[in-house]
Amino acid sequence: SQLVGNFANKNLEMSFLKSQLKSLLKSQEIMIVKIEQGLTSHTSGHKCSPCDTNWRYYGDNCYGFFKHNLTWKESKQYCTDLNATLLKIDNHNILIFLNIFPFVLISYCWVGLSRQKSNEVWKWEDGSVLSENIFSSETLFDGKGNMNCAYFHNGKMHPTFCENKHYLMCERKAGMTKVDQLP
Repeated sequence: SQLVGNFANKNLEMSFLKSQLKSLLKSQEIMIVKIEQGLTSHTSGHKCSPCDTNWRYYGDNCYGFFKHNLTWKESKQYCTDLNATLLKIDNHNILIFLNIFPFVLISYCWVGLSRQKSNEVWKWEDGSVLSENIFSSETLFDGKGNMNCAYFHNGKMHPTFCENKHYLMCERKAGMTKVDQLP
């Protein structure tokens, strides 16, 4: 009986330690993103910066957040004109990066996720399929009718009509410039 009690206590202790470790690792990950952002944000717009003014550098990419009320198609074209694509959120690190910016969290921003018809699979602009490991499908798949485009709000993806107007987020490889701006 005492042996069983000791075993149960050890299991509780092990479970507690695992949850503490998980919490610490998540905090560490967030701190790394913030430090990286702090180290690179001061160079934004500088001649040596891999990103243009008002774009944020993270990983190998530059991210632009634009307060233009555009349809999904207009937003896609806007990003294309900037030598970029609508944002693709395909890993948890990007989600952590986005959480640094209050504007992104409270805004309704188009991302590069859409589908041809309401009974088809959600795909990113590059043709890859949405990973269910990143977003729970309940909010994305509760769209009715012709809600075939997605926006990002409060850390989640939401379906909506492509003709609605929202702000947008673009991404492009760091260091790329528009051809007409080259010397």
